[in-house]
Order: sequence, then structure tokens, then C-alpha cells
Amino acid sequence: MRVRTIVSAVTALTVALAVAVLPAGPASADTALDSCYDSTPTQHQDPAAWLAPGHRQTPWASPIGIVHGDAFRVTAQGSIRIDAWGTTKSIAGELPAAPTVGGWPAPGAPRYALVARVTAGSMWVKKTSRSYGPNSWFPVGADSGCMLFSSTGDPTPQLVFTFNDDNLGDNGGGAAVVVQQWF
Repeated sequence: MRVRTIVSAVTALTVALAVAVLPAGPASADTALDSCYDSTPTQHQDPAAWLAPGHRQTPWASPIGIVHGDAFRVTAQGSIRIDAWGTTKSIAGELPAAPTVGGWPAPGAPRYALVARVTAGSMWVKKTSRSYGPNSWFPVGADSGCMLFSSTGDPTPQLVFTFNDDNLGDNGGGAAVVVQQWF
């Protein structure tokens, strides 16, 4: 009987030490943006890539809507034809950046890059460390990095995509886009 008592005491001591000394498991993300940074599973991800054509603006068909505090990450692949002669550009864009004159949607962002805007509220974009108000285009390219949507209750905001080109009318091709969303 004495051996059983000693084994029980040693087992209890071992469990108590393990709880006190071993680190806890990974902490859960506190916000949607933390979840994006930590690459935790999304609450929504497009089931398949969809086409954002190179010649127009395309709203994202969000099946669950967009609300204050949602985090996003957009990845895309593809190229656009920027003229009638067949010149193609990567959707990641190229330097020099678009000028502030001449009708470029996102001055200061890479030319021909995939860009996006929100129709209400604002989007903070980590890779530029800037917040973009309603209808201000921000760079997405091949990977937007983490972004955070803010709103004061604006009704039905949309996320809209196009390309940073001063003449969309002669474009072709486009981007295969996947939107991830945390909330």
C-alpha cells in the first residue's frame, strides 16, 4: 500500500509542475486583424478564384457582407493587356508609380497593379500603413497583405476591384482573385 501512495503523490506532483512550468498553447487571436496576421483559418474565403477583368471595375460578391472590424487579405494571379498592340503587365504592377495627374485611379501606387476601394467606411492597408477613405483606391497587387475595414455603420459597403491604369477601355486579361475575410 505504501508504494501506491508514493506513486500517487509523485504523479500529482508531476502534473502540478507540468501545469505550472510548461508554456500554454498558442493564444487565440484577439481581433480579426490579429487572426489575419497569425494566418488562422478564415471565417470566409472565396471557394474559387473569380475574374476581375482588366477593362472595368468589379465589385466583390460578398456572400456575408462587410462590417466594422473585419480583416481582409486578397491574393491574385494574372496579367492585363494594357493596349491594342498586346502589351501585357503583371497585376503586381510596376514602377515608376502612377503620377498624380492623368487619370490614374491610385496615384503613387504601382502602375497597372490590381487596386481596390471600399464604397463606404475606410480600409487600413498594412503594406502602406495608410487608411483609405470611401472610393479611394489602394494597392492590392498579387497579395494585399492584411487590411482592416472601419465603418460607423455605413449601409452595405462594397469592396470593388480594378487596375491602376489611366485607360481601362483598351485593356484585356485580368486577375484571378481570392478574398479572405476574418471577423
